[in-house]
Amino acid sequence: MRQPEHPQEGAVLAWGLIALALLSVAWGGYFHVNQIAEQQGRLSLVLDAAAYGAATEQARTLNLLAYINRAQLGHQLALGHLLTLATWDRAAQTQSGQVRRANPPAHLIAMMFGSAHGLAYTQARSAGDNQQALEQAFQAHQHLIYEVLAQAQQQLVQGLPQRRQAIIQATLEGSLPDWPAQALSWQFEQDEWPQFLLLQAGQSQWRRGLEHLVSLYGFLAPRDYEARSYPGVDRRCPLWRHHLRRSGRTEFDRSGRWHSNDTQSMHMVRSNRWIGCYFREYAMAWALQTPFPVPGISAPDDFSGQSFWKWALEQGNGSLLSAQGNTVAQSWAQRDARPWSQRPWVDGYALADHSQSAGPDFVLNLQGQGHLGQTVHTRAAAQSFFSLPPGNTDSVDDGPSLFVPFWQARLMDSGGRGS
Repeated sequence: MRQPEHPQEGAVLAWGLIALALLSVAWGGYFHVNQIAEQQGRLSLVLDAAAYGAATEQARTLNLLAYINRAQLGHQLALGHLLTLATWDRAAQTQSGQVRRANPPAHLIAMMFGSAHGLAYTQARSAGDNQQALEQAFQAHQHLIYEVLAQAQQQLVQGLPQRRQAIIQATLEGSLPDWPAQALSWQFEQDEWPQFLLLQAGQSQWRRGLEHLVSLYGFLAPRDYEARSYPGVDRRCPLWRHHLRRSGRTEFDRSGRWHSNDTQSMHMVRSNRWIGCYFREYAMAWALQTPFPVPGISAPDDFSGQSFWKWALEQGNGSLLSAQGNTVAQSWAQRDARPWSQRPWVDGYALADHSQSAGPDFVLNLQGQGHLGQTVHTRAAAQSFFSLPPGNTDSVDDGPSLFVPFWQARLMDSGGRGS
């Protein structure tokens, strides 16, 4: 057998084979690692999309709550308008009765305070009764507040976890069609949504928002007016004048129930030797709408059997003789009141913490069984946050709110910073 001329040639060949084997192992390892990195990168992108979709659904839910809250305020405002219309309508009816009874006479009003006041007084003759229609509209608004909008809010909040889960699952299945469903497993590693909102009975925000809206409508402003006759109507009281006073208020109390009243009286100057000068009140119109009876001075149905000044002194209230208020008209309004059924503030959702503009965030964890049998892990974080656009004046302050629909979504890094 022929021997190799150079023994080193065999060693070089052996080392070459070893190097080729090592290169093959390295190439295989590189290919395996590259496959794992490619699959993990793909899962990360898909999980980011799923997390952003879920955060967007959170922001959409918060914005819908804001729109519903605004609708709630609008219907609450409508209740105040309807109750005001009801007292106006009722006051017109009572004034119509006084005109027909000539108590006081229309010509006397015109003579003392001018023809315009006399004409307005006589026009009450044509007043109709619209109470039933107004009450039906009032109850319809209450039905929308409590049975429609409140239930919509509740369904939105309670159904969010299921909607988020459906969005995440649909994103994963739609973006990873080549991955078997059983090869993917995901879960919430962290979730702040359950602690983000509170269900409250009668929010302070309702009151603030409604007070702001009421201030924008002159129809709900105080309805106070006073006209005076020329002086010298009584020789014992040469500087005194007759008064024609209109008084009206529409307000809501701490529980959210509305109150409205309207009265009008003529206060005529009178005098006698026992008490001197005083004002005798003649009620012309009265109406009161409250959810419950209101205590007050009880005036007789008429003063044909007693003197007004004696009755006023018996009440122990000196203001009855000084024309400071329409006391008799207010008393008759309480006597003839027809309360409508009213409910207090509707239960609503509020932010558990108003100090942070950042909303609820969550972290998703995804585990997948790769095509090569390896296990791939990835995480994604997202958040819903509140941000007013530059120059916005829609909100009372710059803090987060469930009355202003400016909730948005963003992805987060592992440290919790917006990205």
